Amino acid sequence: MGLFDWFRRLLKAPPPAPAPVVAPAPPPPASEPESGWHTGCEGDTLWVLDPEGKRRALQLAHLHAVAIQTSDTGMPGNDLWWLFYGPDEDVAFTLPGGATGEGAMAERIAALPDFHHDLYAAAIRSTDVDTYVIWQRPFD
Repeated sequence: MGLFDWFRRLLKAPPPAPAPVVAPAPPPPASEPESGWHTGCEGDTLWVLDPEGKRRALQLAHLHAVAIQTSDTGMPGNDLWWLFYGPDEDVAFTLPGGATGEGAMAERIAALPDFHHDLYAAAIRSTDVDTYVIWQRPFD
């Protein structure tokens, strides 16, 4: 056997088979934090059910204001929050944008007199940290 026989055998050997291409596993579905929240209207009552099962409700007659608080995170469920103010002008309850039933609830609020459609549109498009008062009970 010669000094370079190993090299000749290497040159004559068939090329190694390419490793099979395996597509990476898809990432697990992202948890949607807003999916655990439910909201709606029953007659003249707005309600929210949080992920822990706690229900809060407020009659429209006792609603003082509705605001949307936006953030600059861009993360689903965290980019906007609805704020509902009760008769004492404190927050009665909140819920994230994207909550189940949000569309029907938003339609009911949009039907209130003096609803600010322009501020609502600005709020849902916002990418800044801000608070938009989209409806407020008129002062007597």
